[in-house]
Amino acid sequence: MSFKLLIVAPTGIIFEDQVDSVFLPGAEGSFEIYTGHMPLVSTLKQGQVRVRQHNQESGYEITSGVVEVDMAHQVTLLADQMTAIK
Repeated sequence: MSFKLLIVAPTGIIFEDQVDSVFLPGAEGSFEIYTGHMPLVSTLKQGQVRVRQHNQESGYEITSGVVEVDMAHQVTLLADQMTAIK
C-alpha cells in the first residue's frame, strides 16, 4: 500500500507521487511514516529524508522543515532548503 507524498521547497515542488514510506530527521528524533500513519505535525532538523517507492530509495538533504500527515493520510513536507542525494 502507498500514500501521497508532496515535498515543497522555496524553489517549488520537489516531489509529488505515491510512496511506500518516508524516513525523516525529526527535531525530537528520526522517524518513518508508512501508509495509514496517524495525523501529526512535526518540525524537522538538518538531515536526510529517504523516500521509498517501488523497492527503490531516493534521498534528499534538508536544512530544516515541517511535515504534516493529514486526516486523509497524505504527507506534506515543507523544507527550507533541499538537495537531492545521488
